[in-house]
Amino acid sequence: MTVNMIDLADIPFLAELPAASLAQLRAKCEVREWPQGSVISRVGEEGRYFQAIASGAVRVLPNAENDGSWHGVMLGPGQVFGEMSLFSGMPVSATLVAARDTVTWCLEGPTFLRLLDSDPGLHRSLTRLLIERLRNRARQEDRLPGVAVIVGPPDDAVVARFTQAVLRGIDHYAPASEQLALDRSQPVAPDLDATCRQRIADWRRLAAGGQYLVVAAAPAELQTLAPWLESADIVLDVDLGTGAPRASLAHVGVAYLARVRLQTPTPRDPGLWSFRVPTADLDAAHLDLKIWQRQRYPALDALVRHITFKEVGVALSSGAARGFAHIGVLTVLEEQGIPLDYLCGTSMGGIAALTLARAGGAQQAEALMRHYLGSNRKVRDAWGLPRSSLFRGKKIANAAASTFGDCTFADLDRPVAVVAADLAAGERTVLDRGPVAPAVLATSAIPGFFPPVRHVSRVLVDGVVVSRVPVDVLSRRRCGLKIAVNVLPSARQVQDGDQSGLGRFWSRMSGPLGFRRVLSTSWELIGSWGSTLEAMRADIVIVPDTPPGASFDFDRFEELVNCGRLAAAERIEGVRDSLRAMFES
Repeated sequence: MTVNMIDLADIPFLAELPAASLAQLRAKCEVREWPQGSVISRVGEEGRYFQAIASGAVRVLPNAENDGSWHGVMLGPGQVFGEMSLFSGMPVSATLVAARDTVTWCLEGPTFLRLLDSDPGLHRSLTRLLIERLRNRARQEDRLPGVAVIVGPPDDAVVARFTQAVLRGIDHYAPASEQLALDRSQPVAPDLDATCRQRIADWRRLAAGGQYLVVAAAPAELQTLAPWLESADIVLDVDLGTGAPRASLAHVGVAYLARVRLQTPTPRDPGLWSFRVPTADLDAAHLDLKIWQRQRYPALDALVRHITFKEVGVALSSGAARGFAHIGVLTVLEEQGIPLDYLCGTSMGGIAALTLARAGGAQQAEALMRHYLGSNRKVRDAWGLPRSSLFRGKKIANAAASTFGDCTFADLDRPVAVVAADLAAGERTVLDRGPVAPAVLATSAIPGFFPPVRHVSRVLVDGVVVSRVPVDVLSRRRCGLKIAVNVLPSARQVQDGDQSGLGRFWSRMSGPLGFRRVLSTSWELIGSWGSTLEAMRADIVIVPDTPPGASFDFDRFEELVNCGRLAAAERIEGVRDSLRAMFES
């Protein structure tokens, strides 16, 4: 069996071992080969080995009598198995089968346990692995095999090359995924219809959860495939810039549609945001035959992670000036290599998301927001006689025009959605296409403070009216890791047991004009409670500790940004662990 094996040093579980320990481990490990279909271990057997996959794929089944109601999961290169039974002394809990020709690094149980006792780093890795497997199990059990259809000219060499690169990436994140080659020697229908229907049905019945069947199809063939696609499936509409026929929403059925440009995008495109995969990414991916290296072809990797539900989505809360803390959080995440694949936000959270996507990075976004919004005089412009709002909003409008110009959502560095409230229709609106500048004004038009925005057939105000931390918007994408940043403070006014503080609080509410304190405190509680409930839908919640009275003090820009930095730094280890678990699951 001649294969490209990954080295022990490339296995994440062993990443914390020093070079000397790795060298000793390499000398003690046996290389084992498992032909496709061979049983590596059976449920109920005694655990004897720790194994790490050097190449190939291993299917994990819950029991030998699996009836297909749960498809199991797949492990790919770099992942490990056998450690749980060795560590616990209990029998093997699942049957493992080689899904294709597979090579493993194999270490006998006693040797593994001695290494575990002697190296604290390995103990930390084991603890993290066990915790993340428990966290991901329910998510994996719910995932069914999927279908990814790549739509483009079937005989085009660039499309064929792109398809192979995508298949390699999918196979990295969803091991043992396969390609279905359509037989174009026969008429499109009914032969293609019957063949595809049966092949897709067999795939959904037999493949493991999270695996993908990749199909390259011409636009005309998509209409034949569409009836057999499901909501978790995805159609990639490849745009070569040649004017060739394109996929339409009507032709993808219930499947998810993503557009991919293999050339320079058209400026001011009013439509859907598109993935842009440069030729350099395809060239680099074709050179890496040993292991997928996501940093070498980031655009291609982002697309593949989108297909396989491994995107990182970030939802940013409302909070007026407190929202400057979002930029501090995003800067730390970016500095630590956390991919910010999809951003959504309300109010200042929406502005932060759009500014980062326009600037191309968190540090550049921080500079822009400091320049245009980083003081009270840059934001406030009161009317002589208030009309629909206390402030005219001209300064905010000028800042939006200077930052975004005639840029559209499709022109941004990454996909973004912002939330606004439509007063005319009485409903929530999610803005993710068309011109960006009106969306900036709409999502931040705090009722009573800044004027409503008339956009198309809507009258829009700040999204805080309908959603404070729009985590649910992340579910519109294929996000496997959802992060919420909530800058809205706790509404607690008196600490438990502080009787004197309670007395002062009651006196302020009971005194002259105390109704204002009752109203303001009640609204603050509504905001705090609502934001907390919405944020709970995320996998990770980051809560910057912003100072009291900072909501409308734009002079505190630097202080509030630093609050975000500190909060992100406190949670970064958890974010990294969750990201690693998502990539490895």
